[in-house]
Amino acid sequence: MPTTARETRKNQTRDALTEAAISLLASEGIEALTADRIAEAAGVSRRTLFNYFPRVEDVLTATIEGVTSETIDAIVARPAEESLRDAAMAVIEELIDSPAFAQVRILERAAATSPATRRFVLEFDDRQCRALEEGLRRRLGEDADPIFVAGLAAAAFGVLCAVTRLAVAATDDDTRAAELHKQWIRRGLDLLFAGFDESGARPTPTEEN
Repeated sequence: MPTTARETRKNQTRDALTEAAISLLASEGIEALTADRIAEAAGVSRRTLFNYFPRVEDVLTATIEGVTSETIDAIVARPAEESLRDAAMAVIEELIDSPAFAQVRILERAAATSPATRRFVLEFDDRQCRALEEGLRRRLGEDADPIFVAGLAAAAFGVLCAVTRLAVAATDDDTRAAELHKQWIRRGLDLLFAGFDESGARPTPTEEN
């Protein structure tokens, strides 16, 4: 179904609010993220902001959370006979150029110099990791070993956080950081799946006892 003009305007407003929040974070830190400042930077009213987002923090993370949800849903929807590794890598390749990855790098840069931003990022990361764990459970089945599922989710998210930190630390040039980010996400996931055998999701009777 084609997008209506009204839906297009709503998406543009949502994007403008998110971009304004990210820009404020990058230039002034998380302390500058007030509803009034974000709305002013986006050229909308404070009321409009809260029509789109229930909390100020949600403006900052909406795009990233959307891509996380999209990634998880896409992995779950891949053919059942496809290995988890192949499913994950195929989906990541489709989404790796998303603006969300640039926003993640901005968050990481801000967190490096702001304890308040670091606390925010850690809390946000915890929610994202839990969402990934639930997505893996959907992909592997409710009977999958919960230790395998939780361990894989934590390891996968740890890889993504680590390569983001390394890419940001490697250069102040975000164009170069983006290139490194892509390369190291691929490399990190290769290493991850070299250590996680999907058969481990189904423990043997001996392991269960």
